[in-house]
Amino acid sequence: MIRYINCFRKAPGLSTEDFREFWQSAEFDELIHKIVVLTGAVRHSKSLTLQVSMGEELVSERGLAQPYDGILEYYWESAQHLPEVYASEEARTLLEQLTRFQRQFVDLANSTAFFTEHRN
Repeated sequence: MIRYINCFRKAPGLSTEDFREFWQSAEFDELIHKIVVLTGAVRHSKSLTLQVSMGEELVSERGLAQPYDGILEYYWESAQHLPEVYASEEARTLLEQLTRFQRQFVDLANSTAFFTEHRN
């Protein structure tokens, strides 16, 4: 299983409540759904970081960086088709729309993304 993981930090000056409102919006869900359909993802997940005392204690005790505010994941059985999909005009247009929308609530420069491979 191939997984694309996108870890997001909220935009500077944006409240956690406002970040969460954008994150849970119908517009964001629609853009994510379009990506799932276009890429043939077999699964996706969208998670918000819980702001709980135990998490804060672990960060403090271990000297860790602050957690990301949200995580978005897409899953595929194989990623061999992705270069061709992402080279398409449809994908470029969709990614431009997604980036424009995310700039309203995400600090893209301090967020990250990467692929992983799951093996049993």
